[in-house]
Amino acid sequence: MLISGDDTRFGTHPAWMEIDAQALRHNLKQIRKRAASNVMVIGSVKANGYGHGVLPICKILEEAGVDMLTTGSFSDARILRNEGITTPIVMLGGALPVGISELVQEKVIPTIYNIEAANAVDVAAGSMGANGKIPVFIKVDCGMGRLGISLSGAVSFIEKVSKLKNLWIQGLYTHLSFKDENGMAFAEKRLILFYDLIGELKKRGHNIPITQALASSALAVGWQDQCSAICPGHLLYGLPSIVSHLGDIDEFLPVCKNVRTRVIHLADHQNDPNLRSGGYHTERSLPKTGVVPFGLNDGNRSFSKDKKPVVLFKGQRLPVLGVSLEHLTFEMPNNVAINLGDVITIIGKSGNDCIGMEEFSSWFDSTSLETMLSLSNRMPIILRNENYNR
Repeated sequence: MLISGDDTRFGTHPAWMEIDAQALRHNLKQIRKRAASNVMVIGSVKANGYGHGVLPICKILEEAGVDMLTTGSFSDARILRNEGITTPIVMLGGALPVGISELVQEKVIPTIYNIEAANAVDVAAGSMGANGKIPVFIKVDCGMGRLGISLSGAVSFIEKVSKLKNLWIQGLYTHLSFKDENGMAFAEKRLILFYDLIGELKKRGHNIPITQALASSALAVGWQDQCSAICPGHLLYGLPSIVSHLGDIDEFLPVCKNVRTRVIHLADHQNDPNLRSGGYHTERSLPKTGVVPFGLNDGNRSFSKDKKPVVLFKGQRLPVLGVSLEHLTFEMPNNVAINLGDVITIIGKSGNDCIGMEEFSSWFDSTSLETMLSLSNRMPIILRNENYNR
């Protein structure tokens, strides 16, 4: 569910995520500043737009002029097409050859890395009577050990694919993400091999129009190259992809502005039952408790006793007692006046305080991206700053 600027409709289960359209537009502009001139931006919207909601994210990116989109989810790609998104979509892979015809029918661009998939594209295009050749992207595994044709087999594979009559190679890409110095050094060495591959292909007459190797980590440390495209993910959403001392990403804003909920129950326990007696009272140290509908089913998680998670109410931090399937229970002192239906902030700013994504994630020994994916598709999304400074 996507709603613009109104959280009063969630009476049956008042928990929601707020995403900031202006922050996403701002981040795309910052990415363009870091890239070499005339480089295409292929916006990565994998995993439901990194948990932010693939449809609102893609609507904003399309309006902001992103050149292409890429996802690993065919169901997400189909939703985008059905909702009128016309920006070219590259499928990152994951389909069996038997599923290739569906990709072609939905006018998304398949990634291929084996001859079986290439032949399936060729057959599907031929059987559909496609007007012109179907574009494909080829992925090369330069060292991550995941999807992709090997470097050693890439030239011969590309030459075979280029001879198929119903398709043409529009793009060639690789992926070498890294988080720290060791990963950065490895990526730097392996990228040289990808650039050598492009050079060898050009010598053989294969001038592939879209080439891409750099993504968020590389952009965060200031790398540029001679490829015609970049494919940022983390940075689009203001999420860190590297350890902080490797690169400065302070100009990128979090697109997930807030995660909020409303109080559905309040209790004043006085001395019944006694503190430390049982249940949540075992950990309770304050006289009053409140309950909000933000449990495991909403993407929240359990925490160990050495962690001290909190929620925010008007800038005041209130300790979390426990998380169940459906609820979060917090405690509060007598001098905090909370009423039924008051807003509690889980992630984001309240008053003069803020619980950032990294702080929230640290309570569960997790990362910001893992937190976003745990929240993905769990609650309604409110779009903030939708029309601001377009």
